[in-house]
Amino acid sequence: MIIDAHNHLLDEPNYTEHFLRGMDACGIDKCCLSGLGKLFGFAENEDVRKAFTAHPDRLIGQIFVRPGVDGSELIDRGADEGFRMVKITVPRVPYDDPSLYPLWERALARNMPVLFHTGIIAPFVEGRGEGISSWHMHPMRIEHITREFPDLPVIVAHLGVNWNQDAAELARMRPNLYVDLTGEPGGWRDRADRFGMDTWLWWPDAFKKVIFGTDVHYTKLQIVLDQDLARFDNLKIDEETRAGCLSGTILRLLGEE
Repeated sequence: MIIDAHNHLLDEPNYTEHFLRGMDACGIDKCCLSGLGKLFGFAENEDVRKAFTAHPDRLIGQIFVRPGVDGSELIDRGADEGFRMVKITVPRVPYDDPSLYPLWERALARNMPVLFHTGIIAPFVEGRGEGISSWHMHPMRIEHITREFPDLPVIVAHLGVNWNQDAAELARMRPNLYVDLTGEPGGWRDRADRFGMDTWLWWPDAFKKVIFGTDVHYTKLQIVLDQDLARFDNLKIDEETRAGCLSGTILRLLGEE
């Protein structure tokens, strides 16, 4: 089984149907999907709810919560509506700000893993007043959360983008923290592969802390999947570990072990 644990519903006509056909074409069985709204030119939470309600066997809903803007009640509402994960990005304050504790408390109480964007970000909408800072989303700001909420499953997206070493070492040291290697073809992944992804994921069984995802337009799903499978081959990742990366670990975090 292959589960894309990190992707988005875009604000394009018939995108859900196109996305499902893209999944079929490259053998992705399920996808964890979120919308990020107008800041990114994506769909809204309600659109995501409609999508996974219509296709419960293929799509798993991630409720998008913007820290410092949205309150913990949005997580409760999302859980009640069938969302199973929380997607976090563009906080108004740093991730480790104590004012955000209620978000992590509710995610833990509702058994919802939290997927954090980390690294430099390029929103669709720029301008004064949005309060967007990539520094707020440094991977090390998540360390504090894993210590205060040690039973909360946390996924650090993009291996930190430009902070790969920090993200990887957190995954090595923090038992409830995982990483994904998502990103556009030609982006940070190409740089990392030129150095060797094992430059950062260097320790034995490091890929047991990696969760597969794509975070790309449906037209690029096959490219990212092929790159990841080739990386498994190049780094001689064993079959059991591959199975965990591709579906087993995210299923366990979702309580489906």
